Amino acid sequence: MNTNTVAIFAALAAFASTGGEAMAEERCKISWEVPAANTQYTQQHWIDIGDMPGHQIGLFELRRTFPDDKPNCEGLKRVEQFARGWRDYQDRNGRAWGYNVTTLENGDKIFGEWSGTSHTVVAADGSRKSVFVGTVTWTGGTGKYQGVRGIQRDNIVFDAEKNLNQSQSEAEYWFEK
Repeated sequence: MNTNTVAIFAALAAFASTGGEAMAEERCKISWEVPAANTQYTQQHWIDIGDMPGHQIGLFELRRTFPDDKPNCEGLKRVEQFARGWRDYQDRNGRAWGYNVTTLENGDKIFGEWSGTSHTVVAADGSRKSVFVGTVTWTGGTGKYQGVRGIQRDNIVFDAEKNLNQSQSEAEYWFEK
């Protein structure tokens, strides 16, 4: 055997002896829903662009509470979350992006940056159904969540004019070492 072959076998043996832990991170998978009753738009500001009817940009803040939250993989429950963001809509269709701050029951926080697209369908009776589909990248936090990273997928039915926002989410997260 040449020196390179010996080095490759030694690296494989070292990897096998750790059970692959050196390369893999433990990931936690969670999912949840937040009903409209636990969500409130706390601030909204709209500006008409003027280039075509229905084109607006908006800035908003949304507060979610979690009174019946399930514990996460570390045994902690969420207390509240603030989502702050921007919207660029043509008749409630377009992109939205912003930031989340989620507070856990021990006071630790998880930070996220989100983006996605909103789609609105107008029914024959004139009623509208708006849905936001997007992702959140977990970028860190405080306390034990300082090194947290993750990907969250959101599907949200909303009507900002009626203060309606209900979400279904799933996430996978891990801690950087």
